[in-house]
Amino acid sequence: MLPSAILPAILWPAALVAAAPAMSPSRAAPTAATPMPPPLPTPTFVVVRADQQGYDQQLGRFVATGNVEAEFNGWRLLADRVELAERSRSVFASGRIRLTKGDQYLQASRLRYSDWEATGEIDDVYGVIDQDTLARDAQSGAATPASVKPGPAFACPQLTADPRGRTVVRVVPPGRIGLPTMPAPDGCPGSELSKPVLPLEQVLESVAFGPPQTGAETPQPTSPSSALSSSPETKPSPGTTGPSSSKVDPRVRNVAFQQSWSTSLKLNLAAVIDTTDSLNSAGQGYRPPTNPAGTISRLRFQGSQIRIRGNRWTAEQMAFTNDPFTPAASWSLARKVVAVMDGRGVTRINSRSTQILLDDKVSLPAITNTTVGAEEARFAWDTDKEDRDGFYIGYNLEPIQLGRSGSLQLQPQLMVQRAIEGRTSSFVLPGESLASPPGEQGATFGDMFGLLAALNLPMGWASLDAEASLSTLNPENVPSGTRSTTRFSAPLNLPGHETASAALFGSYRERIYNGSLGLQTVVYSYGANLAGTAVFNRPKQPVDNSGPEAEPLRQKGPFFTPVTLNWAAQSGNYQATLFETNTLDTLWRSYANVAVSSTLQLWQGRALDAGEDPARGLRYSPTPVTPGFGLNVGANGYLASYSDGANQNTLTLWGGPSFTIGQFDKPFFDYTRFSASIAGTFLGGASPFGFDRAVDLRTLSFQAAQQIYGPLVLEAGATFNIDNNSEFYGDVSYSYVELKLQRRSYEVGVYYSPYDGIGGIRVKLNDFNFAGTGTPFVPRPRNR
Repeated sequence: MLPSAILPAILWPAALVAAAPAMSPSRAAPTAATPMPPPLPTPTFVVVRADQQGYDQQLGRFVATGNVEAEFNGWRLLADRVELAERSRSVFASGRIRLTKGDQYLQASRLRYSDWEATGEIDDVYGVIDQDTLARDAQSGAATPASVKPGPAFACPQLTADPRGRTVVRVVPPGRIGLPTMPAPDGCPGSELSKPVLPLEQVLESVAFGPPQTGAETPQPTSPSSALSSSPETKPSPGTTGPSSSKVDPRVRNVAFQQSWSTSLKLNLAAVIDTTDSLNSAGQGYRPPTNPAGTISRLRFQGSQIRIRGNRWTAEQMAFTNDPFTPAASWSLARKVVAVMDGRGVTRINSRSTQILLDDKVSLPAITNTTVGAEEARFAWDTDKEDRDGFYIGYNLEPIQLGRSGSLQLQPQLMVQRAIEGRTSSFVLPGESLASPPGEQGATFGDMFGLLAALNLPMGWASLDAEASLSTLNPENVPSGTRSTTRFSAPLNLPGHETASAALFGSYRERIYNGSLGLQTVVYSYGANLAGTAVFNRPKQPVDNSGPEAEPLRQKGPFFTPVTLNWAAQSGNYQATLFETNTLDTLWRSYANVAVSSTLQLWQGRALDAGEDPARGLRYSPTPVTPGFGLNVGANGYLASYSDGANQNTLTLWGGPSFTIGQFDKPFFDYTRFSASIAGTFLGGASPFGFDRAVDLRTLSFQAAQQIYGPLVLEAGATFNIDNNSEFYGDVSYSYVELKLQRRSYEVGVYYSPYDGIGGIRVKLNDFNFAGTGTPFVPRPRNR
């Protein structure tokens, strides 16, 4: 999900509540030397304090200056100056504006909104949005008292553009672009007018209201001298300079990695239905994990100006970052942004172009059209040799709303490579069994087109999810050119469980990888499933209170890590190919599966101590790397029965060493990770099907990662059949190799899997939770 999709959630409330004070001027406590406006009933805008307050009865305008604090609709406003015009029903705030509500934060140098015209502008915008608590904060109606939570300081940008004019390499389309910049707010170092000239009306007001009272201040930027001591990661990155070479104050703390989500050069709305692994792998196949699509829950944003016109807001440029620190290792920039809120409260955002910048060196294309809560990548392109004969292009239609929160997403496709070659090898020849291998045939007009569909329909406490992939619209090839999965699921609240669910499922031509047997197809299946995950032996973290911040003490000596228990029970009807034949059979299959795993940690080192530098240990990794050595152990029990009287029962025991060397902080060979395991399976009976037949009874698996230089890491993994009595002895499965750039907030990798026969480029963005406001991350232009 593009980060810009959640920006309106904070901008719309800010704009709407800004209109409230125009309807009800302040009821602030009067001062001895300042006349106050007449009292009004039930005000929605309350000035808590200000160094100076006054009311111009001729103009019908209330003015508060100097450390102004106000509250409205649960929001807390801090500014140097606030004006409320009663006749024009407008509000104007300027100088170090800060808006806070719960975990949401926005700052600006100028805010104007007219309720009569439904228009406004916000200048020099910077803020933090917490998606996890956004709904709660939006509904809350009480601001945090100042005595409990002091106001955050106004954060000035501390990075300037490289005076040498460094450019950024653009991947798609290829070329070079200048490093994007944004001007600094007035009063901050590097602004065009470090001492802005006061408008005439403010000069006259200073005469009418008298000189500023004691305690009033001229807007000053956050002092760099108060910056925390920083590691090289928090200093200006190469190509940027800070004012007077000062350290950059990250202004964040308690940084914690939450999750990852992937994007890629193929802007797919919904991936072609993926493959699943057989239970026979017993969790020992070291295939690269897939990162599910998700949202960045906490991000920072920045823009020079936002214009509000009714239910629409626009911006020439808006920047977003998932990195809590400045300089940001990854951030995105959207140009010509237009956001419109419809009558249902749904905000749709369009931008002319959007790019993701990695370390201010490389630019990747990003999604340009988004909806709050859903992706809307218009064009998609990919290569699918299995079902689409190679390269194809898709176009994502507007999602069809179903009920309040349901949606149906459609992606028509054009099979480019199939159309050029005029033939196809993806389908069973017409009239043959679906168990037969695909054959080559001439491509008809209907074979040139396909369709992807994704359905999500929440139904109270349950949810209906379905995906369908049609790789042809030719009626003769549709039976062997369609794949689909459907799942009606509901969460279960079971004691002691992390997660648990009950589901009804159905599939058509599901693809399953089964070790040395490779890709297997289940023609159809339907049934019911129960599954859950429980975690035991969670350590009670002792706390070391001797330091400035309480930190968990690391465990000493050999100890077992938390024990993870996964269980599942399933029963369903399956039609699939029988083992080592091209014959289809339909049988009822029921199974129960229990897997348990843990690690005996023999030695554990210490991660880098963040101390006064929150970025320490997070140079190349989203979490501080902890050296250590341990033994991974586990067991997997599987009982399956079939309606023809057959059964397959397995007990798999596995174990092996794992170690991590280095702390991934130095530039050369400071990170080595290795895991290996030997698995042995005791087998009773045999499955009549090929997709779940246990054939790899003795396996050796490994996974290794090695830092080469800086963020460059080489990673590989594979599983080998080492059973001398097996016809598949020596076969390699679940193999892959990946060369990646690994940084705190992102990963970019080029990978290839000989087992799957696929490769590509993968971009992974990391999500963090943190406390604090951070500092603006877009470099300001060099002051001329």
